[in-house]
Amino acid sequence: MTNLLKKNLVKITVGISASLLTAYIGISVISANILSTPQRIFDPKVVSVFSQSPEDVHFLTSDGVKIAGWFLPSKLNKKAIILVHGMNSSRTAEFGGRFPEFAAGLNREGFTVLMIDLRGHGQSGNARFTFGITEGRDVIAAVNWLKSRGYQPKSIGVIGVSMGAATAIGATAADPDIGALVTDSAYAEVYPVMQQNWSNVSGLPNIFLPSTMMFGSWLTGYDLTQSKPVKEIGSIAPRPVLIIHSRSDPFTPVNQAYALKSANPLSVYWETSATKHAESYNTDSRTYISKVSNFFKQNLK
Repeated sequence: MTNLLKKNLVKITVGISASLLTAYIGISVISANILSTPQRIFDPKVVSVFSQSPEDVHFLTSDGVKIAGWFLPSKLNKKAIILVHGMNSSRTAEFGGRFPEFAAGLNREGFTVLMIDLRGHGQSGNARFTFGITEGRDVIAAVNWLKSRGYQPKSIGVIGVSMGAATAIGATAADPDIGALVTDSAYAEVYPVMQQNWSNVSGLPNIFLPSTMMFGSWLTGYDLTQSKPVKEIGSIAPRPVLIIHSRSDPFTPVNQAYALKSANPLSVYWETSATKHAESYNTDSRTYISKVSNFFKQNLK
C-alpha cells in the first residue's frame, strides 16, 4: 500500500468519524431538547365532574415560576390534600383524564383539595423537566399557599403520581409542614427507568441515552441523573408514607417501589393488580379512594 493511499484512507476514516460524531451530538441535542420540554395538555371542560366550581388559583414558586391550580375547599374539616400529576400530564389529564374525578371523590370525603399543574405543564409557567429536582418547589409553594389560607402545618398532605410522586417525595423531605405523603408509581431512581424505556420513549437506541441526559442536564442546569427519591424518602420518617405500586407496572418496575419501601421501613406499602403504569385508580377507583382517604384521615392533624 502506497503512502498516498494510506493518507487517503486516514482522511476518509477521520472524515467518517467526524461526520458520525457530529450526527451523534446533533441527534442527542435534539433529543435532549424534546425530552426536557413538557407537553401541555389541559381540558377545562372536566370541571363538570365537580359539584362546586373550583376556584382558579395562581401563586409563585421560590424561583419565580407561576403555578396554576384549582382549589376545592371543604367545610367538613381543615385537612387539605395537594394532587400532583406526572410527566406530560396535568391536573385535568392524569389517570387518563380521571384526576378531577379522583379530586372530587376526596372532596366528598371531607378534604380540601388543591390540584396543581407542575411547571411547564397545563396552565403553569414555562420550564423544562428536571424529573422532580426543581418541581418540588411547586409543591412547597402550594403548601405555603394553603397555609396563607389558614391551613395548619401537618394538616396538609400530598399525593403524587409517577414523576409527580418523585416530586412529592422531594418536597415532603424538604418541607416538615407536610403531614403525610402518598406516592403512586414512583421511581426510586430515574436513570434505570430511563434505561429500560428509552427505546420505546424516544425511538432511539440506548447509546443515545447518556449523551441525551448530559445535554438535558446542560439545558436545565441540573444533573438529571441525580433524580433519586430513594435518597430522600427515608428522611420523611416518622411522618406517614403510603407507597402505591402495581406489581405489573411495565414502565416503572415494581422493584423501584421495593427500594423506596426499604429506604423508609415505616412506610405502608399497597401493591395493586393494575397492568399499566399509574393505572391503579382506573383499575379499582372505589378501593383506591377508600385507602387514600382513610390514610389521610388517620394521619393528618
